[in-house]
Amino acid sequence: MKTGRLRVSVRISPGLGRPVTVRRLAELLRSAAEREGAHGAVSVWICRDDEIADLHERFQGVPGPTDVMSFPGDPPYLGDIAVSAETAARQAQEVGHSTGREIAFLALHGFLHLVGYDDLSEPERARMLAQQEELLRAFEADHRGSWEPKARQPRAHRQG
Repeated sequence: MKTGRLRVSVRISPGLGRPVTVRRLAELLRSAAEREGAHGAVSVWICRDDEIADLHERFQGVPGPTDVMSFPGDPPYLGDIAVSAETAARQAQEVGHSTGREIAFLALHGFLHLVGYDDLSEPERARMLAQQEELLRAFEADHRGSWEPKARQPRAHRQG
């Protein structure tokens, strides 16, 4: 398989606005892929609680929303990641950082599942969360910026 940068597509459900800087989120996942030796493509869906609750019930038999789900693909397509922006907003408030950073943290968690990490046992979970924290910390140290999109300025109308 040919190596190269991870291709990342991000879709945001209608009604959520822009809860995260999409370009920065894609760069985080590319950085993680490089550090993990992964390549191919991944898709991220930033969705609402009702949408992820539907996936949660259909694929895991668990009613109600969750924060993140991942669905492995066939290489070179690594798979799909769904992140609930609404759950992320609540969790961000609880831990004291921005919604955008929580979405990034959760998307990274989903990505790590796609490249082989698991969190079914306590040792596996500890290893996965430590790697998740390290990847996010390293990215933020090397790539200064905000997880929240800048407000768009209205265009000036030309008189003429």
